[in-house]
Amino acid sequence: MFAIITPALIIGSVAERMKFSAVMAIIALWMFLVYFPLAHMVWGIDGMMNGVWNANAKIRAIDFAGGTVVHMSSGWSALLLCLFLGPRLGFRKEIMAPHSMVLCMVGTGMLWVGWYGFNAGSALGADAIAANAFMSTTLATAIASFTWAMLEWMLRSKPSVLGFCSGAVGGLVVITPACGFVDANGAVIIGVLAGAVPFFACTKLKSWFHYDDALDTFGVHAVGGTLGAFLTGLLATVTVNSNLAGPAASQNGLAKIVGHTLWLEQLKAIAITIALALIGTSVIALVVRATLGLRITPEIERQGLDINLHGEEGYIVSG
Repeated sequence: MFAIITPALIIGSVAERMKFSAVMAIIALWMFLVYFPLAHMVWGIDGMMNGVWNANAKIRAIDFAGGTVVHMSSGWSALLLCLFLGPRLGFRKEIMAPHSMVLCMVGTGMLWVGWYGFNAGSALGADAIAANAFMSTTLATAIASFTWAMLEWMLRSKPSVLGFCSGAVGGLVVITPACGFVDANGAVIIGVLAGAVPFFACTKLKSWFHYDDALDTFGVHAVGGTLGAFLTGLLATVTVNSNLAGPAASQNGLAKIVGHTLWLEQLKAIAITIALALIGTSVIALVVRATLGLRITPEIERQGLDINLHGEEGYIVSG
């Protein structure tokens, strides 16, 4: 499931301007060149960055449900594809707001509920760790959505449904690597920062650097995932997850650095994740651009991809 959800996040950032054939090729290649190697490094029993279960881990990092594997990898790859493709026609000249806030709110609710399977389900059992992951996910997400909306209110005079939804997703992203390792206090800290840091990433970075990320995949998932991976190193506690002091963790030294210098190991994992995502995605984008081509023509973009590439429309409005 994670393997197909992750590249879907990337594609959202390049909406309305990439060839369908290129989308299919990139998804297939990206899973094999980026996602699978990274997932093995982080979660494989002999993974080089699996500090919890690999007694011989070279990097004693921790990631409960995919902050590095899912969110960082997709977010940083999305930024690179945005730069490869360039902006949509009319970007920064026309208003490109979501067409339905109702669907946005419904989708956010579906994500929030589904994320419990993502986070609590990563405990692989109905136990105290799963319950803690459920609790911390709820707490961080609620606080992050509130924080984002309040920042909008303070800085833009109007809190919005879109801001609430963006904050909720930001909270879900940032708590993902930490949910099975942090207590309620840690979840509160993560929730506040998850609402604030991605907010400024989405509202400021795009205007400063002029990249067209249609779904804010970089601002929410790359920045949020990176933040979550780092905060996990600061806030993880053995009282929540005894595996942090289990046999493998004791042998490789993870047990000694939890609550102390674990954040340094997290920084190493962050650097490797970013490097793998950027290098792998660059190679894939160059190959696909040279063979299939990446971008549709301006004429197709103006008319719409639904009609030209798929022969259908999302909405049929009769005269």
